[in-house]
Amino acid sequence: MLTSEQFERARHLALRLAGIELVDRHRETLYLRGVRLGIFEGKGLDALLDAAENGDAGASKKLVSLFTTNLTGFFRHPAHFDIAAEHALRAAQRGDQARCWSAAAATGEEPYSLAMALMEVFRNEELSVTVVATDIDEESLEIALKGEYSVRSLAGVDADRLERFVTKTSASHWCIKPAVRRLVEFSVLNLADVTWPNIEAPLDVIFCRNVLMYLEPSYRYSVVERLASVLDPDGLLILDPTEHLGEAGIFFSPTAVNCVYSRRLHPSYSATRMTGKLRR
Repeated sequence: MLTSEQFERARHLALRLAGIELVDRHRETLYLRGVRLGIFEGKGLDALLDAAENGDAGASKKLVSLFTTNLTGFFRHPAHFDIAAEHALRAAQRGDQARCWSAAAATGEEPYSLAMALMEVFRNEELSVTVVATDIDEESLEIALKGEYSVRSLAGVDADRLERFVTKTSASHWCIKPAVRRLVEFSVLNLADVTWPNIEAPLDVIFCRNVLMYLEPSYRYSVVERLASVLDPDGLLILDPTEHLGEAGIFFSPTAVNCVYSRRLHPSYSATRMTGKLRR
């Protein structure tokens, strides 16, 4: 188990590196993840903490993998993908192209699910829509880029979608077909950073599920504020059912569908103040 000193150092680094708020109940979780990731082998956690505190990029990257939760799956909360795809179609019909963002793509199941839903709604493979998929954890994105998944991982994909969008490569593994993969652009992005250089506004749909609950309140406020700033005035923000916007709810209005929000501006908050800069 982590000592009190190790946990306190990890807590400060989690906040500094990713805006993540760790509390005492996370101590055992960090230990179990650390064992799985091999962090306690060799020089151990103390050496890793030392290196990260001194600005070592490799150590920071490894700690980010320790701090982040990559629990995901194909078509989690299926209605979200239907809503997103229909909204993207309407946006594309109004303009040249629709843009969607999976802001915590993890190992890729969410953005690939969205891409499949888009192909079904748009009814062709040459779609006027793109899916930007980002995550802070580079190791997770490496898995996403390969697009290879186990039978267990694909449990949320029905038989028709498996036949259309996935190719069986072995008895236990499948690969996402190229037509689906071409719709998704993966890149590394830390939501807690002061700039999001690989996000091109305006976006029509933003999935930001299983992220906000882990952020320290001031970071959560700033991230939600900036999500509003890059979302089209008619766009949708989609959260997980376990999440809430907190005080940053002034930037969004709930829709008739649970966890789906439309952008709005509080009467005392003008659009000119949305500069894309994180507040501290």
